[in-house]
Amino acid sequence: MSPLERLLAEAIPVRPAPAAPWGHWTQQQQDAHWQALCNTVGTPGAQRPTHNENTAQNAA
Repeated sequence: MSPLERLLAEAIPVRPAPAAPWGHWTQQQQDAHWQALCNTVGTPGAQRPTHNENTAQNAA
């Protein structure tokens, strides 16, 4: 099954509801979610994108 077929079949894990009360994910939850996504699309062990708060695209 191709990644597109998996997406259409809704087999790709979706982000769970935020944790109450603050709504932030733990690093372990983020890592587990990333691994689940990678495994689903057939790229296990793929490097996570980095998050940089000060990039030009985030500047207001």
